[in-house]
Formats: sequence, C-alpha cells, structure tokens
Amino acid sequence: MRRIIGTAMTLAIVICLSTSLVLAADLPKLVGLTIPEAGTDKGWNEQGKVGLETIAAKYGFKMELGEALGYGDIKPTLRDMVKKGSDLIICHASGYQTVAPEIARETGVRVVTTENHKDVTPGLISDIDTQPQGGCYMAGYLAGKMTRSNIVGIVTSGEPPTWNRMSAGFAQGLKASNPGAKLLYSLIGEAAYADAAGAKRNSEDQIAVGADVIFGMGDGASFGMLQACSSKKAKDGGKVWFIDVIGDKSSIDRADVLLSSVLWDMSVVYDEIIQSWKDGSFGKQHWVAMDNDAIRLLEPNKAVPSAVRKEIKDLEAKLKSGAIAVVDIPVAADLHKFLNEQFPK
Repeated sequence: MRRIIGTAMTLAIVICLSTSLVLAADLPKLVGLTIPEAGTDKGWNEQGKVGLETIAAKYGFKMELGEALGYGDIKPTLRDMVKKGSDLIICHASGYQTVAPEIARETGVRVVTTENHKDVTPGLISDIDTQPQGGCYMAGYLAGKMTRSNIVGIVTSGEPPTWNRMSAGFAQGLKASNPGAKLLYSLIGEAAYADAAGAKRNSEDQIAVGADVIFGMGDGASFGMLQACSSKKAKDGGKVWFIDVIGDKSSIDRADVLLSSVLWDMSVVYDEIIQSWKDGSFGKQHWVAMDNDAIRLLEPNKAVPSAVRKEIKDLEAKLKSGAIAVVDIPVAADLHKFLNEQFPK
C-alpha cells in the first residue's frame, strides 16, 4: 500500500512539473515593443510601455523596449530585436503597419501591428485596433455640460482611423448633451503627433474665438494643448477646460484645467494577445474598447457637479449595454461630412 501511495505521489509530482514546463513553454520569453516617441508622454507611448510592463510582470517574460523611434523605417530595430531573441514584437504605431508584417514574414517571428486588419495572419500576425468612440461620447457629453460659451473645440494631430472615431464619438456626445453648442475642429497637420508648438497655436486660435472646452488628440502634441488651456483665459475670464486622451496628465496639471481624459488600458489587450499565444489562436484581430474595459473616462475634475457625474455614470452603463449606439467613423472624409451635418456652420 505504501508503495502504491508513494508511486501515486511521484506520478502527481511529475504531472505537476510537466504541466508547469508546458505552461512555461507556451509563453514568449522576450517581447519587443517599438514606440515612436518617449515612453513618458502620459499618452499613447506610455500606455503601450506601462501596459506591456504590467503583463510582463504577470506572466514572467522579459521586455525589450525600442522608444523614440519616430515614424520612419524601423526595420533595423526590428531585426536587432529578433537577433536578441524576441519571439514576439509589438509595433505600437499605425506608421509601422507596413514594415512589421515584412519582418514577420522574413524572420518567422510573430508581430502585433496597429490598425492593420488586412495583414492579420493566423499564427504570425495579430493586429490591435480601437473602438474608443464610446468613451469619447461621454467626454463630449461632459463638454456640453461644462461649456459656458457654448463653443467647444477639437484639436487633432492627424486623421488616422482612431482619432476620427474619437472625434465623431465626441461630437455625437456633445450634440446629445447640448444641441445648441457650436463645435470647432482644427487639424494641426498630417501625422503631427509630436508637434506641441502647432498644438498650442491651434488651441489658442480656438480659445480666441470663444472655445472654453477643448478636446485634444495628440500624443506629444497634447502637451501644447494643455499649455494653451493653462495659460489662456476664456472670453468670460474663466478657465478653458482641457479633455485629454489615452493617458492621465493630472500630475502635471498645475492650473487645474484638466476636465477629464478618455483613458486607454493597453494591458487588457496585451493580456488577450498572450492568452491567444497560450491557446494557439495567435494571429487575429484585437480591440481596445469599452466592452473589454480597455476604454474608460478619467474621474472628472472636482468642479463637475454631482448631478453631471451621475449622468456620466448612467451613460457608461447605457453605452456598455448597447442602449446608446455610437457612430463608428474611421475615414476622414466621412468624419467631416458627419461634423458638418451635426454642427452646420
């Protein structure tokens, strides 16, 4: 009997050890992350970096970071990551959607692209796209409640699908909240994601014609938007509120003008990707969205009345349940048509 029990225990230990080894083998050992700007921008780049650090700690793999790479050809960086042993590389910018699949096919190393549905390949290429418009609907609704001049602005650093979806969702929420409001729209430039000076100038132009709430999309450019709202007064002498995207700039908001931010949690999607690696389904489309809790609204500024806070909470529940349908407009031409229809000049 003792021999039988001993044998059973030995088998159990072997099975447990074998299972642990299999689980370890099912995970990547080194994951590369490429980002176009510094990983301290409190926005797109930082959320990518922090999100992967969170998942690396959860699953125990190492991380290889390539930051401030710009938007040019990053093939040398990707090849270097492959040489260092990266068995998964996340290319955290839509500007990398051409080179990333080329490196995957050249080396056989799995990659994750951004906003690149067409290259999704089972076992080799996964893609991350965004559905942030629900969070932006809440931001637009909040802007409509907090504007005093009834003039609200959007300042954007480009017109990629993500920013277009966000602008449209924001406009829809603003219209629902304050039908009589006027909406201004300024494009800093093509892929002007890091143009803080241009962002500041465009924000100041909107403030000069009466905007007292500005919704900004810009990565590094958003610092210029925050600076404009911090340093300029609205026409009534009061604050110009700033609504940010992706990150939380409250720690650097000395003028207390940050009204809220549409927050993104990239760790949610990175977790989905690692799970797909484990279960053998890697090579599919992933979404940053409200329904997987990767999109939410930053707790509004303390100046927001409690009644408005409650309305925003109620909106969140309705958006998640589908009771409120938010437009999905990824194409710039369609966005401009929508904005003109909702806010005719």
